[in-house]
Formats: sequence, C-alpha cells, structure tokens
Amino acid sequence: MSEVHAQGNNEACQPETRHLIQLADNLDDFVVVLRLDGTCAWCNRSFANLLGAERESLLGKAYPLPELRELMVHRAKESVETWVQLESGENRLIRFNADAGLDTEGCVESLLITGRDLTPFYRLQHPLAAAGDEGLLLASDDQVQARIKHALDRAQRAQEYVGFMAIQVSGTGQQDLASQADVLNQVVASVRQKIRQGDTLARLESGAYLLVLEQIDCPEAIGTVVEKFSALLHEGAPELEAGYAINTGVAISPDDGVEAAELVERAQQAMQRAIMDEQQIAYF
Repeated sequence: MSEVHAQGNNEACQPETRHLIQLADNLDDFVVVLRLDGTCAWCNRSFANLLGAERESLLGKAYPLPELRELMVHRAKESVETWVQLESGENRLIRFNADAGLDTEGCVESLLITGRDLTPFYRLQHPLAAAGDEGLLLASDDQVQARIKHALDRAQRAQEYVGFMAIQVSGTGQQDLASQADVLNQVVASVRQKIRQGDTLARLESGAYLLVLEQIDCPEAIGTVVEKFSALLHEGAPELEAGYAINTGVAISPDDGVEAAELVERAQQAMQRAIMDEQQIAYF
C-alpha cells in the first residue's frame, strides 16, 4: 500500500498495485490510508459510503473520522472497537485495525487502517430485554404451547395457513434502560391493540417476541398482514430513529413446517437473517 501513497494515483502504479487497489475498492470492509499527519491519502468506496461522502472530498482531509485519532497511539495490529456517530445521526459499531506502512528504508510513512461494521452482529446478540412484567408468557409455557397446537390443528382441518412471526427489538447499547423499556412497551402495546382474539403473543427465551397469526386463507395474505404489522410497529415506536431497530422473521405453516417447535425455530432463523441483512422483514 505504501506504493499507492508514493505514486498518488492509480495510473502511475505497477499493475500488481493497481490490482490490489481494485480489490480493496470492492471490499465491504473499510480501508483507509492515513499519512503520519493524519490526513487521508486514500480510502475505498465502502469507507466513503459509510460517511456518505465522495471519495475525492475525503482525500487530504485530516482524520475523516475523529475516532481514527485513537489508532495513532495504539500498537500496530491492535483492534479498537468504537461506536461511530455518522452525520446522519446513525450510530455504527466499527472494529478498526491499524498496520504501519513502511517505505523502502523501513521507516513508517503511513498507517493502513481496515475496519469492519459489527452493528448487525451487535444487534443480533443484544436484543432489548423486558425489565418488568409485560403480562406475556414464554413461548415454551404449556398454556402458549396449547394455544399454538390448537391453531395448527384448526388450520389443518380448515386447510388454512398459520403465520409465525419472530420479532426482535434492538438498540446500540447507548440508550438508557428507561428509554429501552419505553420502546418495548410501545411495541408490545401496538401489537396487542391490533391482534385478534385467536392470535398469540408470547416472549421467546432469546428476548425476542413470538406472534402467531391464525385463520389466514393463503400465504399471500400472510405477507400483507406481516407488512402491515411491520409498518405498525415502526409507527408506534418513534424512538427507532434514535438507534433502535425492529426486525421480523416469518415462517408459514404448512409450507415451512407443521410442528410448532420447527416453525418457531424457522421464524427465528429468518429473523436472524433480517438482522444481519438489516432488513425489516425476512421469510424463511
């Protein structure tokens, strides 16, 4: 990478170096090269997209992210994880690594910084957990299991469909407990207001919620209902703009299974994919 800094542009680089630049430019991970004075010598498209800026506007800029200053005082190859607040107000958890770039005489002339966005991993592992009694039973409770079994048996007799929605609310770890509790209460209240008497709402061991919708005529109708619920949840929790996210995974019986346990598991698998892909809804 030091050749990149010395030459200053792709055209003057050797073919091998140009190839490395193209590879770095197509990575999802962030790549930044800082000179010893902290100015940006080069960055890939992913880093520019993270900041919502044109790459040309970042070249020559001192510390395009203030958090990069910390890497200047850390030992080479030491990782730094930090929440970065973007100009949009969004917070992203980034893991940065730094390596020294040496010139032909072995002297440090630059810093190669690579970064990976860990925000989806964090959300996956840190669902907001209810701090108090929401009046909801666990999905594993005998009463809940009996309701789900009744819904599946009834749907089989009537040749109807049952939708299983796994819903997770997550934050960035920077919100206080009172704010988290308010968001969860709003989400639960929104769902309770709209579900029918035969539908089932329960908590999962993971901290997510399970919503079972019955008496549905066709899979397409489930899609319509799921989208309406997703819109309802986001409308009912305005604090989502402050870093919260709601992700929903959907499994449909009998298409995705006929047993309650496998349908719950598949809904959770779809939910996990929605979190990692940063989509509001994912289907098994």
